[in-house]
Amino acid sequence: MVDEAPPVKILAVMGLGNPGRRYSANRHNFGYMVVDRLAFLKKEEFIKGSGPFVHCQVQSASGGLFLCKSTTYMNNSGRTALSLVDHFGIETQNLLVVSDDCSIPLGKIRFRKSGSDGGHNGLASIVEYLKTGNFRRLRLGIGPNDPDMPLEDYVLEDFAQNELKNVGKVVLAASDFIMNLAKKKLDNTSVTFTVTEE
Repeated sequence: MVDEAPPVKILAVMGLGNPGRRYSANRHNFGYMVVDRLAFLKKEEFIKGSGPFVHCQVQSASGGLFLCKSTTYMNNSGRTALSLVDHFGIETQNLLVVSDDCSIPLGKIRFRKSGSDGGHNGLASIVEYLKTGNFRRLRLGIGPNDPDMPLEDYVLEDFAQNELKNVGKVVLAASDFIMNLAKKKLDNTSVTFTVTEE
């Protein structure tokens, strides 16, 4: 009987979004929101990196964890991902990318060890630049999108007022999930879970 490989430790968390105040509350910036929350909880501030990103380092039970945000626009997220793995000297499997996902409803979170881009332009750019889909991803539901609105407009809209309560719960749950993953309290297997409204 062959023993299963031990869980892979995540060393860097990259939140996807678009830089600038005008985009800060957009659905497309869900990944930014989670990374911002983690930095806030650890009382760390982002500093400019050596590539198209800002970053800070937080401490977990298993050591240091780099939190990063791209300073490119979403469709060029791959430039940032490539700079990150080169700058920090990490393998792609040690990178966790946090993004929005219109194919799953708001309140649902999906973790995958690897995979395709799922039609997400930011993830597609990362796969292109890294030349692999072998990186971890945490996808935060923003669906269902308005069928009468082009998808590119929907993702660049701010969350609606009646969505904000669940948005906050997702940000908190995703932050906890990431820190538990960093502490190796989770086994890196693919999982989907729902943050329900009480």
